[in-house]
Amino acid sequence: MNLTGIDSLRFRSLYDLTAIPLKPLTLIIGPNGSGKSNIFKALQFLRTAVVGDASEWRAYDYECDDLVWYGRTLSQFRLRSHFSGTGADCPGRIEYETVFDANGSIEIFEEKLRLRSDGSDLTLLDRRSEEAELSDGSKIKTRSPNALVLRDRGDYPAQPCIQAIFQHIAGWRFFDVDPRLAREPSFIQEHAPDVPALNARASNLSAFLYGLHKKQPGDLEEVIAAMQRAIDLRPDLVLEHDGSRGGRNARYLFREAPFGERLIPAKSISDGTIRLLAHIALLLADQSVSLACIEEPDAGLHPRLMPHLADALRQAVQLTTSEGTDRQVLVTTHNPEFMDCFDLAEENEHLQVLVTERTAEGKTLVTPVTAQEFAPWLKRYRLGEAVRHRFV
Repeated sequence: MNLTGIDSLRFRSLYDLTAIPLKPLTLIIGPNGSGKSNIFKALQFLRTAVVGDASEWRAYDYECDDLVWYGRTLSQFRLRSHFSGTGADCPGRIEYETVFDANGSIEIFEEKLRLRSDGSDLTLLDRRSEEAELSDGSKIKTRSPNALVLRDRGDYPAQPCIQAIFQHIAGWRFFDVDPRLAREPSFIQEHAPDVPALNARASNLSAFLYGLHKKQPGDLEEVIAAMQRAIDLRPDLVLEHDGSRGGRNARYLFREAPFGERLIPAKSISDGTIRLLAHIALLLADQSVSLACIEEPDAGLHPRLMPHLADALRQAVQLTTSEGTDRQVLVTTHNPEFMDCFDLAEENEHLQVLVTERTAEGKTLVTPVTAQEFAPWLKRYRLGEAVRHRFV
């Protein structure tokens, strides 16, 4: 299953966007303040509504006035996600639509899940206010006006397509790496049964790498090999746990070729190297992610490292999750050097580029770069060059 597009009506600056196309790897480019991050925020809002904990969901009540288009005429906003399913239980195109009321608190006004396959449409879920009807004709009362049916029925085995959408959305994750936090030791059981998911700021990078060391050594080797291809000193990683001294934390250290067996603590390593390590670890080794939304992973990187980051992105979308789902990556950037690492003509099958801009009314517009009007420029210039010259 893949997320193939999203629609938005009156969510933040995404005033009226229809079918923003997404591919396995999608780059979202545009100037600061153009609304790139609001695409992530729309997806993050929906994920929280479906699988977030109670405190995350309640937090949206406090900012509900800022969720709806500021020039509002209504206090409602709509989000629609488009999926492509290939499994026997959920083949064809799937649309999941939610309409939310934001008037002092967040409540669900409508919720629909439709399957379009072989020229026929099947409504799997149709909810209006606090009552919902499923495809088998059964009617259910919702648990509360601010709880989605998908949230309540996501693990219901009699509805495998609903279950598949729920699992896909549960794997959506959002990352904005902080090198200061990513350097720190972090908690993990010395003999943890599973590899923890890497968190949004990579503050548990030490625990994640230690989990790979214990449970997925092959993936850790892939991460180290990618770092050695990128960094001239060919760094190796050493993972330690202080459990033998009564502690509960793991940490990682570097071993660099010029210094033999001398170990170098993460605090002595540059921000750029730490950021690159966190992103490569996420892309190549976190099997819990179905859709990774990454804010400016190129920030702080030397231009010579950009191709290595681009290669990790390409490799990531060829992998599958622990649930067997194809992986997708969305990336925001406004760095021409990073954009130059991609070739739209050669990578058209898996690469989508979106350009964002704001109108005089403050509305975000999203334009696919593959639109016909950009073709002459993209024949003459690489993507980053076209952006520098303001052709795109």
